[in-house]
Amino acid sequence: MLLEKSIYLDLAIDRDPIIISPEKSVWEAIGILNRLIDAVEFDHSCDRRLLEARTSCILVVDGERLMGVFSQQDVLRLVEKQVNFAKLPIAEVLSTDTPSIRESQVRDLESILDLLERKHCRHLPILDDSDRLIGVATLERALFAKNKLTEDSLTNVESQKRAVLTAIPDLIYRVSVDGIYLECFSSHYVADLFASDFDPIGKHFLDVLPIDLAHRKLKAIQQVISTGEIQTFEQQWLINGKVQYEEVQIVRVNEREVLTIIRNISDRKQAEEALRESEMRFRSVFDNAGVGISLAAPNGNHIAVNQALCHMLGYSESELQVLTFQEITHPDDLKVDLFHYQKLLANEIDSFHIEKRFLHQSGQFIWGLLSVSIVRDAQDRPMYDIALIQNINELKMTQQALCKLNQELELRIEQRTADLAESETRKREILNAIPDLLLRLKTDGTCLDCIMPHIPDKEAFIPIKHHISEVLAPDIIANQAKASELAIATGEVQIYEHKLQKHNEWVYEEVRISPCGNDEVLVLVRNITDRKRAEAALQLSNERLTATNRELERLTRLKDEFLAAMSHELRTPLNAILGISEGLIEKAFGELNQRQQGSLKTIQKSGQHLLELINDILDVAKIESGMFTLELRSVSVRDLCESSLSFVKHQAAQKNIQLNLEIYTNVPKVIVMDERRMRQLLINLLSNAVKFTPKNGKVLLETKLTHNELFFSVSDNGIGISQEDLKRLFQPFVQIDSSLSRQYSGTGLGLNLVKKLAELHGGEVSVKSQVGEGSCFMVRLPYESLAKI
Repeated sequence: MLLEKSIYLDLAIDRDPIIISPEKSVWEAIGILNRLIDAVEFDHSCDRRLLEARTSCILVVDGERLMGVFSQQDVLRLVEKQVNFAKLPIAEVLSTDTPSIRESQVRDLESILDLLERKHCRHLPILDDSDRLIGVATLERALFAKNKLTEDSLTNVESQKRAVLTAIPDLIYRVSVDGIYLECFSSHYVADLFASDFDPIGKHFLDVLPIDLAHRKLKAIQQVISTGEIQTFEQQWLINGKVQYEEVQIVRVNEREVLTIIRNISDRKQAEEALRESEMRFRSVFDNAGVGISLAAPNGNHIAVNQALCHMLGYSESELQVLTFQEITHPDDLKVDLFHYQKLLANEIDSFHIEKRFLHQSGQFIWGLLSVSIVRDAQDRPMYDIALIQNINELKMTQQALCKLNQELELRIEQRTADLAESETRKREILNAIPDLLLRLKTDGTCLDCIMPHIPDKEAFIPIKHHISEVLAPDIIANQAKASELAIATGEVQIYEHKLQKHNEWVYEEVRISPCGNDEVLVLVRNITDRKRAEAALQLSNERLTATNRELERLTRLKDEFLAAMSHELRTPLNAILGISEGLIEKAFGELNQRQQGSLKTIQKSGQHLLELINDILDVAKIESGMFTLELRSVSVRDLCESSLSFVKHQAAQKNIQLNLEIYTNVPKVIVMDERRMRQLLINLLSNAVKFTPKNGKVLLETKLTHNELFFSVSDNGIGISQEDLKRLFQPFVQIDSSLSRQYSGTGLGLNLVKKLAELHGGEVSVKSQVGEGSCFMVRLPYESLAKI
């Protein structure tokens, strides 16, 4: 089975390369390479290419930054220059243009091989997006991965070939040129083509066939081998006391083999005889036959065609009858067709069978098996021919596919044989690449095999010579024995963790136990100490973060409660101030001079501004503290819009601003919402529009229903908003321009409150604006939640 492409890519990358720091000397690096080379010479059970790839270079890394690659070629270069490198730092001899690539740029296995070839190197460091080293791709590992991919692909091709062969509704034999049956391909479709005890594989034609039929087949094979043309003939068998007619096709595979394709044509033979016996039976067979049938005059004009032929070629009956058989025949096949037809007319043959291509109504050509015979009058003159056309287009495609598969198989069989011979070595190499301790144990703890991991931190594991008691405590041994017994009993891999002390420190290990026979298990031990420490640190961090979030939530709630309480406390005396100032202006306490009246109006205006600020703060605090609830009821859309406009009418009249209202016809008359809060939302938007629109301007309130969403939009031709200020619009206590705060009074909470009120109704607010041209604020509300009561 083919593996995922990423797995073959991983085979090409050594994710655990040999690394040294730049402070190391060249002499130390050479020592490491020599020790690894000695290990390669000693270990003959592994693939030498991968072992040599590991010994071909050392990566020089400073912290997490790759500085360069020191290879065997560098050693030869230094020796050639006669450099004294006993104490020479390795950082001083590294090449300054060491090629590398990011992992995100590696697309597939071919891209790695292409990069290695283009950069003229045998090793290519792989970095992540932060320039940290994650591995090195070598030419040897890439070739190893490519060979693995080829092997798996070949196995897949063989499976597909076998599936195609067994699905063909014919009996197919692979036969040698000298007449020996080599192989049989059949399916449940062809059970009637041979007796149940018939098994000719390995036998000669003369041993299983009548002598005349055997010689006929041998002659046909020689004809196919010499000409390359398919040979077709018929044969008869007596099976279960009944004569069976078969059609045999012989197809050339190569100079040494052919394929014989056998099809039961007894029904067709019986149909042909029935056609000659009776016109009525002929018509019945003609109309209901599963193959195409045509009657044609000797000049090629069709006399009659059946529906099967019309369906096969895509023509209607009337369209096909006006065409001659020459007009629906492929030009390359017409010569052979006419040759046989002339022999048929001359009475040299009774019938002929050929494969030819027919012109489909779509303009394409399809393959058909044509069988033609002549009906003659009493004077033996030809009256018309009867042609049977069987659609073999799929068979021809299958034959072509078989030929192609056989060619590919022959080209790769030698390489595949060599690959299979090395499979055990490759498996061993894969085991050595696993960063785990691998043990083969008896159930009593006896160690049969101990494979140490080939990784830099292999000191984390202690080799076991005879029994696991050499490194494990009795309680851990008991737990492992139970897991081993359970793995053998269930046939499933058992996974658990344990903690033990090694080198005077506690080490966590993950153990995987897999059954291997009735009294043995395979044990993989992985050091997970770093992971455990990271999990503990993460848990502690999460606990601290949770505590911090709870404290923030408590402080936010206290802030909202304080704002709500203080707003109520401030509003009570402020209402008294506004009431008394209003009474004084209306002269309820006596006459006032003009200066006193101006001062009282300033007090009232400032108090009203402060009251608006307190009300906005109170509403925002209620919403944020979760104490704000909507009072939903049925609301008239027109009344809501007109009452909102009336609130700013006086303000607009003072600046001669024209107020307009447009309600689209598809807007429902009544919707469900909090009328007071929605009016507060619209008044805020309308007040802002009037405030920031110059004299003689226009403000439009528009309502429409689009895509099951209700829109309220307020547009003006005022001063507009710059694009960089749009993102700060809905923040509390913010005006986008300090100069505007002096020119236009405001709390800075209006748009923030508009946003929160829209969200409470399940909607949202957006804005479009252009400096000097005006603004348009749009409130989008889901119509489903605003449906009629």
